[in-house]
Amino acid sequence: MSTYQYPLPPTSADGTMVRDYLARSLTALQSEELRRCQSHLQRSITNRPPIYTGLTALKLCCIELPWHPGFSNDALQVLYSDRNQRPTRNHTRYLPWHIPDDGQTKFANIHYTQDDTSIICTHPVVTWAVLARMLSQSEVIVLADSLLRGTACPISITLADLRTFLKQTPDFAGKRRCLAALPFVRTITDSPMEARTVLVLLRYGLPKPQLQWKVYIPELHRTVTVDMAYPEACVIIEYDGDAHRIDRHQHRWDERKRQALRAMGFTVIVVFADDVTTVEGKIALVQRVARALGIVETGMPLPEYRVLLDDERRMAHRLEQRRYRLRQRAKGRAV
Repeated sequence: MSTYQYPLPPTSADGTMVRDYLARSLTALQSEELRRCQSHLQRSITNRPPIYTGLTALKLCCIELPWHPGFSNDALQVLYSDRNQRPTRNHTRYLPWHIPDDGQTKFANIHYTQDDTSIICTHPVVTWAVLARMLSQSEVIVLADSLLRGTACPISITLADLRTFLKQTPDFAGKRRCLAALPFVRTITDSPMEARTVLVLLRYGLPKPQLQWKVYIPELHRTVTVDMAYPEACVIIEYDGDAHRIDRHQHRWDERKRQALRAMGFTVIVVFADDVTTVEGKIALVQRVARALGIVETGMPLPEYRVLLDDERRMAHRLEQRRYRLRQRAKGRAV
């Protein structure tokens, strides 16, 4: 596979990204992963260095990680194309990718250097494709959103790049999920949790809000950008993450902004992690937004967003298969 040298993201004098909580955390995670990969390579006994992929490659490229309960944070994820040639290393998980490298530098492997050790990982777009078979449809969308946002990633990726990659790449496990993700990322959010918030609204039947909506606040004498909004209904939704609470200046500004917006007649709904990570929280959030919009939530997505039901269909199918196997075992024991 071909490689292409990318620079590390810019840092300030103390080694952290400037004035950006999420970027700082991604850069710190990258530094830690570079050290782990270096140690992993020093223990390698093969002549061919491994190509890192999956969550390992995302950490190396400073990209926010998708949710996957089956992945261990301890295991480094390595690419393999031939099961018969797959070695066995401790603390290593091998992810399959059977598409041959066509040598195009656009999606070539990324090459980092850590203390004279060469560390190679898959391009973020290739990593997205590799992970798609293991991620839910929602998380494939969230990861695509993260690629395009590029909070701290030095590699510029556009929606056209995703389309080009999928068009020129032969079929692979997960390609349908990647294709289905494209309509959802025409407008990029500011964080993965904001992206998940939007998907919750769409999954339970609400219309898509406007993302990164700008509104002028006379009281503050400035134009502000809110996470998402239904302008005609005067409803604004903002996700409140760790950065908003840790930075006291940011917290005070958020409160002033929201108070001013409410004084202007807007309903401002603040979303927290529990509203997006639990079923009860999701339903309660959708009900709050629906009441503010003056509509009745149906619980079913609009036709253009029906693909968001695929995760639940797959889960129901797996549960039915499990019940079937249990019934068959019970019959076998009875005989």
